[in-house]
Amino acid sequence: MRIPGLSSGMDTEQLIKDIMTAERIPVDRVYQQKVRAEWKRDAYRDVNTKLSQLRNMSFDLGLQSSFQQKIATSSYDNVVSVNATGRAQAGTYELRVDKLATSGQLLANEAGANFAAYMEDFSGEDITFELRGLDGEMEEIVVTEKDTLESVLAKINNNKNIGIRAFHDSGKVSLTTTGTGENAKIVVTDDESGFFNKVFGLGENATEIEDGVFEVASGKNAEVNINGLDLERESNSFDLDGITVNLQEVSNTTVRIEVKHDVDATVDKIKEFVDLYNSLVDEFNLMTREEVHRDFPPLTPEQKGALSEKEIELYEEKARSGLLRSDPIISNVLTEMRMALGGAVEGLEGNKSLSQIGIKTGSWYEYGKLYIDEDKLRTAIEEDPDNVESIFTNRSDVPSEKGLASRLTAALDKGMKRITDTAGKASVTYDQSFLGEQIRGLEDRLSAMEDRLIRIEANHWQKFTAMEKVLSQLYAQGDWLVQQLATMQGQ
Repeated sequence: MRIPGLSSGMDTEQLIKDIMTAERIPVDRVYQQKVRAEWKRDAYRDVNTKLSQLRNMSFDLGLQSSFQQKIATSSYDNVVSVNATGRAQAGTYELRVDKLATSGQLLANEAGANFAAYMEDFSGEDITFELRGLDGEMEEIVVTEKDTLESVLAKINNNKNIGIRAFHDSGKVSLTTTGTGENAKIVVTDDESGFFNKVFGLGENATEIEDGVFEVASGKNAEVNINGLDLERESNSFDLDGITVNLQEVSNTTVRIEVKHDVDATVDKIKEFVDLYNSLVDEFNLMTREEVHRDFPPLTPEQKGALSEKEIELYEEKARSGLLRSDPIISNVLTEMRMALGGAVEGLEGNKSLSQIGIKTGSWYEYGKLYIDEDKLRTAIEEDPDNVESIFTNRSDVPSEKGLASRLTAALDKGMKRITDTAGKASVTYDQSFLGEQIRGLEDRLSAMEDRLIRIEANHWQKFTAMEKVLSQLYAQGDWLVQQLATMQGQ
């Protein structure tokens, strides 16, 4: 326990605090260097995150699938609706719907009454009948004396492999296959008591396909005429050379299906890329020209303790400004991005560069921003979509013949690696980057300096404590002498 200044009357604690404040100045400088290095590391990582977004979009733009979106239209959507996939080829089809595909269906209008009558004579032993499943295997349905018609139908519905939807209302039951076409069948094996036949019936068109195995209902195929060919399909929804065709109704009207490139989708994808590219160009150029406020070093913990949160926020806004001013890595990335998109793709017939399809670079003071002439871009895609695709996606071992998206992706990969080597990744536990090593070095220095401050402070306390002891002894001796003199004067 320290009780300073008892003998000297000095505010020893304040004296030592002032001395240590002076001693801490070099420590605070190293601390500020560490904080600034951490800020710079985080700023680099933020840049890398944004470059990664552009890199992913650039990579996607280098895929042929990004430019091969098709749009299909039907002259009569109420008869045939269509949707094109990437595999669809531009062209036209003429289609007539003669018949729609149907499900296999068994109707039992007296099922409720039949079930009640059957259960009155129920023997007490479980009944088992079988329905053929989607995999061709027979699925058992067990009926007990506790079952109702609703619970039996629920057992059919709950077994998804059976592929039959059982529906009932007012004692009437409909058993309908979930699929359509001639292979959508209801096949049943009845038990010895004939439960299924007595309750639901086998229907007029039942056929015994094996001993005791009956086909009681089957669907019908759709019948269509496509470009003069009479065809059948098991489903009312089918694929036609990459077009998903949905038959809606039978009609004598011939439906014209047209497939063409989805110009809007391609334009939107390019615009989205250009918007992100421009926003990053603006942000990075501003970042490398941001003002540095040298009078605003990072705050120490003691300084933060004397400020409000709002004051700290305003102060650090200036302190963080200019962290990447004139940064060579960011400047180089911007240059590489401009060069990647500014060149021509050699070896192509027709358009070879962005400027030829309506994407031009702005004035020199805009540092590489891109501007789209949407009408010109749209025209280029409509007239020769394969050419526009090749400008972005062309594959070649010759650098001058590579697509622009591939060039930009490579440039971004190179820049992101340099930033990672400099600032590391937040996801990596042990950061071996340049700034990571620098921060660890500063932390080691701080640790050593803090230990030194502890020793210095202890030494000062030791000296002041020794002084207080000496003064105490002197005062005690003085008091003794005064007492002795007083005694001698009294004699």
